[in-house]
Amino acid sequence: MYLVFDIGGSSNKYALIENDKIVEKFSSKQEKNMEDLLKFFEDKINFFAKSHKIDGIGFSSPGTVDSSTGNIYGKSAVEFITEYKFALEIKNKFNLPVAIENDANCAALAEIFYGKVDKNYLAFLIIGSGIGGSITKNGKIIKGKSLEAGEFGYMLLKNEDGNYENFSTLATLPNVRRKMVEKYGIKETTYQIFDKYFKKEEPYFSEVDLMFDYLAMGIYNIAYTIDPEIIYLGGGISSDERFINELKKKLVSGIFASKAYDIRPVSFFNDNNLYGAYANLMKTIKEGRSLKQRSEDD
Repeated sequence: MYLVFDIGGSSNKYALIENDKIVEKFSSKQEKNMEDLLKFFEDKINFFAKSHKIDGIGFSSPGTVDSSTGNIYGKSAVEFITEYKFALEIKNKFNLPVAIENDANCAALAEIFYGKVDKNYLAFLIIGSGIGGSITKNGKIIKGKSLEAGEFGYMLLKNEDGNYENFSTLATLPNVRRKMVEKYGIKETTYQIFDKYFKKEEPYFSEVDLMFDYLAMGIYNIAYTIDPEIIYLGGGISSDERFINELKKKLVSGIFASKAYDIRPVSFFNDNNLYGAYANLMKTIKEGRSLKQRSEDD
């Protein structure tokens, strides 16, 4: 039995996996600091270890992740995640195989591990509180010099005021809601905003339609710069067919129509990161790798 965690901006999902399948799945609100998050992980490991033989632990994490050391760098949906090498701490404390990888890379690894892909050159766009991304070729993640290849969320676009903002800020429903709260004082949830978009209620329709414009811009840029065979969409929103269909409509209109796109949702939707954390753990165990402390000279 394996225990895997998907660390997110608003929640932590975790699951028990046996014979390559999730057998139990849970979710809880994100903690307020690194100390509480580490305690959360330790409490869950101790709890499940009472009734199951835990053979390894996998993490899917936001941020720039060095999977060889467990170090996490840069900005992410969980601001304090870079403060402490929790994965290495857990490996040492529980004496179990532990693996950690960037969340978007985990989403990609899930598709590869479970044999869901039929092409060799792929891009992944994981849409949640922000936007993560991954690029794979021949079944391997392209990480780049600074481990930041595929971080599409940092792409700069001009907002409606003519100022630069990153792709994550402009093209996600939680950020649309945040702006609408500031601008209109609305009370609706992201799901309610999305429903009102389809009813063409203003100002919901205009604001979400603008989000789709920005999302199409980002995908257009990815398609021309990376030129992948398939662009996979992940995150909870990827399970909503209406979202996929609206995006596809944008991509065949205006300037976006100059490029052909193969857009597909990931196979396990919001569970892709959990399955990817497991896939990365299995790969790590198979290759005999282990998290290691980085020396001062590295």
